[in-house]
Amino acid sequence: MRDVAMDAYWRTDPADVSINAICQMAGIAKPSLYRAFGSEDGLTRAVLDSYADRVLSVVFAILQNGEGLQDTLDALIDFASADPRMETGCLFYKMRAGKHRLGPETRARVEEIDAMAQAAYAAVLQGARDAGNWPGGLSVEAGATYLGEQIALAITQRASGEDPARIREMLTLALSVFTRQ
Repeated sequence: MRDVAMDAYWRTDPADVSINAICQMAGIAKPSLYRAFGSEDGLTRAVLDSYADRVLSVVFAILQNGEGLQDTLDALIDFASADPRMETGCLFYKMRAGKHRLGPETRARVEEIDAMAQAAYAAVLQGARDAGNWPGGLSVEAGATYLGEQIALAITQRASGEDPARIREMLTLALSVFTRQ
């Protein structure tokens, strides 16, 4: 049931998928869904947790690999422009964009993941700064926000059907601010 909901939310938008539709796709009765998850918010939160384990963990692994700034940026560019799972966009970014429509449990989890991502981006940039590979005059926090938003934009463009090669080119250009001397 969780996988059915995740697939439905990911392909479209969580706000566009009803509980009735999920029950029909999963071949279950609505009371079964409520017994398993407690509420629609419980289901959405469970879906986001599953998505975080399966997909967002890849992004966090890229950020924590310690391969240096350029290699990390290259891996993020590859993920955003070429990972086949991103063809329909990122479920997390969809939920973040529409978090005002989510229940309190899911909204809190979106905010938690967003803060974790911001901290991971900041850690990469701070590491580059500490190694002398990033200009000292730029704010690490602003850079982390910029980096995250550029990745989000690239993945959103993929979901819109933009050419992956063009997305790669534009994202490479956007992220070059971090490696220019």
